[in-house]
Amino acid sequence: MPSEACQLKLIKEGIRDTYELLKEKNEQLKIIYLADRWFDNCKMMEYIEELGETYCIRIKSRLTFYIHDYEEIAGYTKDIKPKEKEEQYFEKVTIVKHRYDTKMAVSKKEGHEEAIYVLTNGKVEEGIKNYSYRFGSIECIFKNQKSNGFRLESTKMKNIQSFKTMFGIIYVALIWLIILGVEYTVQEGKQGNKVKIRIYKNQNKRIISLFSTGLIYFNLCFNSYRVPKIRCNFILYEI
Repeated sequence: MPSEACQLKLIKEGIRDTYELLKEKNEQLKIIYLADRWFDNCKMMEYIEELGETYCIRIKSRLTFYIHDYEEIAGYTKDIKPKEKEEQYFEKVTIVKHRYDTKMAVSKKEGHEEAIYVLTNGKVEEGIKNYSYRFGSIECIFKNQKSNGFRLESTKMKNIQSFKTMFGIIYVALIWLIILGVEYTVQEGKQGNKVKIRIYKNQNKRIISLFSTGLIYFNLCFNSYRVPKIRCNFILYEI
C-alpha cells in the first residue's frame, strides 16, 4: 500500500481531481498545492505548473542545487546558512539532477535546530507563509484521520479500491463531526442542553478542536437514552 500511494501516477491523479473539482465551482480560483519533504518531485511540480497553479513544497536537506546570483555556489540545501528571525529568498534555483528551475524561500525560527526550505513557483516572499497553512489545517486533518479519531493507520486493508471507498467515507464523517462540533459550540450554555463537554479553559482558550467536540458529542448521544437532536443537514456556519 505505501509504495502504491507514493506513485507519481496516483499523485498526479489526485492533483488533477482536486483541480477539476475546485475549478468547476470557480474558474477564477487560484489553487496552492502544499507538500512535505516526501514529495520533492520535479515532475509533480512541472505538472502543477502546467495546470497554471502554484506549489509550495518543503524539501530535504540533501537536495543538490545551484543558486543563481548567490555569493557562493551551494551543493546542498544544508549548505545555506539560514538567518534566525529573517527569511531568505532566492529568485532562481536550479535542481541539478533534473535541471529544473524554481524559487526557494528559507526560514529558521529562533530556538529551532532545523531550518525550513520551501520551493515555490509563486511569489517567493509568500512561500513560507503559504506552506505554514499545512500546520493549521492539513496536519489537523491527518491527526483526525489517525490517532485523534478514525485510526486509519491501523487498517489491514490491502485492496486499493476498498481503501479509497473507506477513505471517502471517513472524509464525509470527518466533515459531519466538525459540523456537530460547531453546533454544540453554538448551543453550549443554552437552557435545556443536556450534554456537557468542557471545550474552553477560562472561557477564552479552546482546549479541544471542533472535530473532537463533535466526536465526543456524537458518542455521548449515541450511548445515551436521553438523546438530543443531532443535525444531519450538513450546513456549516461560522461561530
